[in-house]
Amino acid sequence: MEQPLRTDTVISHYRILSRIGAGGMGEVYRARDTRLNREVAIKVLPASFANDEDRLRRFEQEANATSALNHPNILTVYDIGSHEDTPYIVAELLEGEELRAVLNDGAIGQRKAIDYAQQVVSGLAAAHSKAIVHRDLKPENIFITTDGRVKILDFGLAKLSPPKLAAGASSEVATQQAITDPGTVMGTVGYMSPEQVRGHAADYRSDIFSFGAILYEMLRGRRAFIGESAIEVMNAILKEEPEELTQTNSKINPALERIVHRCLEKKPERRFQSTSDLCFAIEALSMPSGSGASQTEAWKVLNSSPIAEYRNWRGRIAWIVAGVLTAALVALSIAYFNRSSKEPSAARLAFAPPEGLTFENGVYDFVIVSPDGQKLAFTAWSADGKKQIWVRPLNSSEAQPLPGTDDPQYPFWSPDSRSIGFGSRGKLKRIDLESGRPQTLADAPDLRGGTWSRKDVILFQPRPQRAFFQIPATGGEAQAVTDLTPDKQGFRNPRFLPDGRHFLYDVGAGESAKGIFVGSLDSKEVKRLLADGTFAEYAPPGWLIFERNGGLVAQSFDADRLEVSDEAFVLTPHASVTRPRFSVSENGVLVWQGNQWRDYQLVWFDREGRQAGAVGPSIRAVTPQGPRLSPDGTRVSIARTDRQSQNTDIWVIDLLRNLPTRVTSDPIYEAAPVWSSDGNHLVFGTGTLWQKAANGTGTKETLLRGEENQIYPRDWSSDGRFIIYVEKAIKTNEDVWVLPLTGDRHPYPIINSEFDERETQLSRDGRWLAYVSDESDRYEVYVQAFNADGKLGETKVRISTGGGNQPRWRRDGQELFYIAADGQMMAVAVKSGGTAFEAGTPKALFKTRMFKEHNVPAIDYDVTADGQRFLIGTLVGEATPVSVILNWTAELKK
Repeated sequence: MEQPLRTDTVISHYRILSRIGAGGMGEVYRARDTRLNREVAIKVLPASFANDEDRLRRFEQEANATSALNHPNILTVYDIGSHEDTPYIVAELLEGEELRAVLNDGAIGQRKAIDYAQQVVSGLAAAHSKAIVHRDLKPENIFITTDGRVKILDFGLAKLSPPKLAAGASSEVATQQAITDPGTVMGTVGYMSPEQVRGHAADYRSDIFSFGAILYEMLRGRRAFIGESAIEVMNAILKEEPEELTQTNSKINPALERIVHRCLEKKPERRFQSTSDLCFAIEALSMPSGSGASQTEAWKVLNSSPIAEYRNWRGRIAWIVAGVLTAALVALSIAYFNRSSKEPSAARLAFAPPEGLTFENGVYDFVIVSPDGQKLAFTAWSADGKKQIWVRPLNSSEAQPLPGTDDPQYPFWSPDSRSIGFGSRGKLKRIDLESGRPQTLADAPDLRGGTWSRKDVILFQPRPQRAFFQIPATGGEAQAVTDLTPDKQGFRNPRFLPDGRHFLYDVGAGESAKGIFVGSLDSKEVKRLLADGTFAEYAPPGWLIFERNGGLVAQSFDADRLEVSDEAFVLTPHASVTRPRFSVSENGVLVWQGNQWRDYQLVWFDREGRQAGAVGPSIRAVTPQGPRLSPDGTRVSIARTDRQSQNTDIWVIDLLRNLPTRVTSDPIYEAAPVWSSDGNHLVFGTGTLWQKAANGTGTKETLLRGEENQIYPRDWSSDGRFIIYVEKAIKTNEDVWVLPLTGDRHPYPIINSEFDERETQLSRDGRWLAYVSDESDRYEVYVQAFNADGKLGETKVRISTGGGNQPRWRRDGQELFYIAADGQMMAVAVKSGGTAFEAGTPKALFKTRMFKEHNVPAIDYDVTADGQRFLIGTLVGEATPVSVILNWTAELKK
C-alpha cells in the first residue's frame, strides 16, 4: 500500500476520517472505531516493513508488552494488525502538540520543565520496570496534551529501526531535519547516548541520557550537543560537555542542573543507576520545604556513593549505609555527608524492592523498619507469583526471604528486632530470624494489625472492626481486651506505648468517638488524645506520629501522663491514602509508604492479550473493584470507591453507551455485585447481603445479615433459587455457603473445612461449582458437582496445576478460565456432559496486570459469553516509591 489512505477507507473496524501527518515511521490518520464508537489514531507503517518478518515479529512483541503497561504517561496502544500487507497500529487519539513544537519557541519555564520531566520519567520508570527500553527518546516522541499531560510516543517503534552504526555511519541521514540553531543540521542523533553512537547495546541508561538531553533543551532553549553535521554532533556526544545552564540563566536551581549533568555522563555507570532514582531526584525538587530540604534531598541522591560511612548521627548508629534505596540491586541507603554544623539534616531516600521482586498493591504491601533501625522487613511478590516477607539489613545489598511466610498480612517487629509477627492464611504467626521457623499463635481470619510489647505480649486484631486480643508472644490463649459498642466501631491499628501496658489505637467511625485513643491491657477505660488523626505510633524520645489529611504529622507526647502538646509539625505532604502506613525506629529512621491509591481501568483484552478498548474513565482504587458482566453482556456492574468520601458503592455501566449509573450511595462499604439471571437485580454486600434493582431505583432489601462474620456474595444460580456466598469464620477461615431464596431461606454451608474456600462461580447450567482452596498448601482451582437440591456431589476435579485464583466459566460451559500464580490468564477446555467432568491441560493466554493479592477474596475480571474477550480490572502506572527518612526529627521546626 504505497498511496495515502482516503477518507472513509475501512481498516478492520476502523473508518479513516482524515490524515494527521507523516514521518519516517509512517503516516498517521484520525479514525473512528466503529465497534466502540470512539476516535482513535492509526499509524500505518512503511510498506517495506512488511517484507521483514523478523522486524515485524519484534515490533508485535514490543507493542504487546508496551500496551500492557497502560501508564498515564505512555501512549496507550489499542490494537495492531495488517491492511493490504501493510502493518499498522491503533492508539489513543491525543489533542495537543509535540514537545518539539513547544521547544521551537525557545526555553520553557523551570517549573513547567520540572512538571514535564516528572511525567516523562514516570512513564520511563514504568517501562523500564518491565524491561522495555525506548531507544529513541526525543522531543518528537513526547506529546503535550491540551490539559498539560505528557505522553511518551512510539514505544516499540524504536525496535523497528535498523541497528545503530558506529560513529561516521549514515544510518540517521534519512531522518535529518533542520533545527532552530542557524547553520546546523542534525537528526535524532542529537539525543543518542554515547554507547548508541558507538554501536553498543542500549539499556535503560541510554534512555536516561536522552532524557537529560531533552531536559537540558527545555531549560536552555537549545540542544545540548550541536554541530554542522550528524558526524560532528556524534563527536560532541562522545567528547564534549554542554554549556553550563547557569551561565545563561542564574535562576536555574543548582540541584536541577546537577540532575541534568548526571543524566548526561558519558559513561553509563556514572548516570543514575535506575529511573526510580532519577524520578525521586526530580520529585524532591517539587516538594515543599521551608528550609531548602528539597534541594538537599536531590543533592543526596545525586551524590550518593555505593558505600560510605554515616557519621555524626547522634552517635547512636555505627553501621555502614550502603547506597541509594532503589528498585534494582542498589543498596538501601545513601551516604550521609559529614556536616560542619552540630545538628545534621534529615535525608530522604526512595525504596523499591530489589530486582526480581515487585510491589503489586500499595494497600497490602508493607515496608517496616526494625526498632533498632538496622533492618527493613517488606512484603513482595516474586516472578512466580509467590508473596513472602523479606528482610534486608541496611548495611547489605542482599534481601533474604523468610520461609513459611506465604501470603503475609500486616507484619510487625518484636521490640528486640529479632522476630516478626504476621498474619498468614487465617492465622497469627511469629517467625524468629535466627531459626527461620514460623510458629502459629492464634486464629486470625483477616489480620488487621498487631503490636509486640517489651513485656512479650502481642496485641492484635484478628479481623476488621472487631475487638483487640492479647496473647503471650510464646503462645497461649488469646483474650479480648476491648469491648466494642455501637458508638465505637472501626477500632484499628494497635500500637504499644513504652510501658507495655498502654496502647494507641484509632476509631474511624462516628464523629463523637472518632480519633486517636489510648487503651490499656489492665482497664476498659480509654482516653481520646486527638479527634482528627488516625494511625498513630509512638516515637522516641517523646513524639506521637500520626496521619492527618493524608500526610504525616508529629506532636510532642508525654507517654507517662498520656498527653500531647498543642503544636503539630507536618512531616510529609498530603497524599491520597485510605490506610496510611508508616513505621519508625528508636533511633530516628522513619518509613512512609505514602500514596497507596492506584489508577485502575476496566480494559477489554482479546485471547492474545491485545487491548480492545476501555470501559469508563480510569479511577483510583485500593482494592479490586469486581467487574461482573450482565447475563446479556450489555452492562457491567462494579464496586467503585470514591476518592473524596472513600465510600465504596455499586455502579452499573452501559457498555453500548459507556454510560455509568450509580446503584447505591450509602455511607457504608458495598462491594461484590452479582447479577440475577434476568439482569434486573443485583446482590451485593460484605457484612450483609443486600438486593436492589440494577437500574438503581427503589430501596435495597436485606437478604442476610452476617452477624459476627464477613460475607461476600459470589453467584446467583440461573434458576434464581440459590445465592452462593463466602463467609470468613474464626475457626474454619473462608467457607462456601448457600442462601436458598425459597422455603425457610435458612443458609447452610456446603464447604467448611479448615482451609480457605473462596471465589466460587456456578456454571451456566448450574451443575458445577468452581472454587479456590488452599488445601494443597497453595491456592488452586477446583470444580465440584452442584446438585439440584443445592448440595455438593462427590465429583471433585482439580483444574489448576501450579497455583490458581479467580475461576470464571464460559457461558456454554466448554471452557474454564483462571489466573495463574504469576498473573497469566489461563484457559482450560472442559467436558461436563452427563455426570462426568473432564478437564484438559491449562493453556496460558496472556499476562494480566490485575490487583494481585491473595488476601483479598475478589474476582477482578469477567469473560464474554463466547470466551473471546476479557474485561479486566487493570492497574495503571506503578506503585509510589516508599520514602525512608533518616534522622527524621531534624525536619521538625526549630
